[in-house]
Amino acid sequence: MYLRKIDIKNWKSIEDESIELENLMLLIGGANHGKSSIFSAILFFLGERNYRKKDKRREGGLVEIEGRFQIVSIEKLKKLKPYLDKNDELILRITGGDAGFTYTLVKEYEGVEIGWNDYRDIIKNIEVVFIPSVAATSKELTEFFYKKLISVLDKEDSCDNQIIDEIKSIYSVLQQDYASKGLQRNVIFNIARILSRESKKKNRSILGSTMILYEEPELYLHPQAERELYNTLIHLSKYGTQIYVCTHSSNFVGLKQYRSICIVRRDERGTKIFQNRKRLFSRDEVKRFNMNYWINPDRSELFFAKKVILVEGQTDKILLPYLAECLGVYKYEYSIIECGSKSTIPQFIRLLNGFKIPYVAVYDKDNHGWRTEYDKENAEYKNKGIQRSINYSIGSYVEFENDIEEEIESGDREKRNYRHKPFMALKRVMSKGYVIPDKLKFKVEKIFK
Repeated sequence: MYLRKIDIKNWKSIEDESIELENLMLLIGGANHGKSSIFSAILFFLGERNYRKKDKRREGGLVEIEGRFQIVSIEKLKKLKPYLDKNDELILRITGGDAGFTYTLVKEYEGVEIGWNDYRDIIKNIEVVFIPSVAATSKELTEFFYKKLISVLDKEDSCDNQIIDEIKSIYSVLQQDYASKGLQRNVIFNIARILSRESKKKNRSILGSTMILYEEPELYLHPQAERELYNTLIHLSKYGTQIYVCTHSSNFVGLKQYRSICIVRRDERGTKIFQNRKRLFSRDEVKRFNMNYWINPDRSELFFAKKVILVEGQTDKILLPYLAECLGVYKYEYSIIECGSKSTIPQFIRLLNGFKIPYVAVYDKDNHGWRTEYDKENAEYKNKGIQRSINYSIGSYVEFENDIEEEIESGDREKRNYRHKPFMALKRVMSKGYVIPDKLKFKVEKIFK
């Protein structure tokens, strides 16, 4: 049983938001922006947590949480048939507050009230394993995770005793008198490895459609381990496990998984959710964009940025932060993303438009005197393509004339002077007595505005 959509109203920092759900969900956002509010709403909805008075956002209104489920198991389809609509979809709703809650089954747009016992019998068809961030400081919570996991594996009856014994052996290291926070998280990591390995062997998840809510999996892991754990979680989700991750690490966010990304932001009106469910790329674009990602996986940090600065290549990525630092306008919360080429910038713009992340596209006009007319026309065509891609309510562009090297020199350069571009350009601006030209100063300040 898979949760495919959840609507949350009047819950903690959330006024009224809907989230479309994939098997893998990546919740990212600043501290206190509402990621934990989403997790707590899901846990309450699935009967894994009690209601507390402070859960209600507004005193005057009612809490309402509605979820849509997809049933893929033939056995569960037969079992839950009386509760499903004509499309074999299951829709449940909880409404209430301090005085109590009512439980509603929605069929063909009409709600039928059901009792708590019926509601509980339905939702117990989805197993939930919660790994809170505080598990890093609590041996008892790690033990609770372990016992719940063993219980799920026993119910699924999908792995042999040898695998259970291997998991128990890994967990046994926590029985010593002192188990560090890092050791506790490493135990969870190693168990995830086993689950992924065995699921791959069977070509299906040994956890079935179990839902794992994982807060800050990056805690106490070095970067290499973070990347491996993220890849492990991707594999588990592909084989059928529902995995919802709340993270502050770009190692747990991949550009290829953009449909799984849920950006959580909070303003004076409360928590807002930003997703992109549309197909951003088609045909060869998918291959090119994936290749771009593998060349530089650090680009995933754009999802965490307050503003993204898109540049063509290394020279811009190296020089712009140095020049901004010299001018006193550099901002750490901005990310400079090297797109690889001018042709790829519109793809990144499409991604940023989809998630409504503010950005500025920085590119070279490439109208040098030594270029052929064909080269100039081709460059102009690509420049116009960048400008057309921009959503000017959240994005803008800055054009170098003809590139940042000429802006540094405040004059034309010959083609032969473009060897070792990044090093030579940085050497020039770091030379004693160098003064940033007013025209370049204006553009750098605009970029970091």
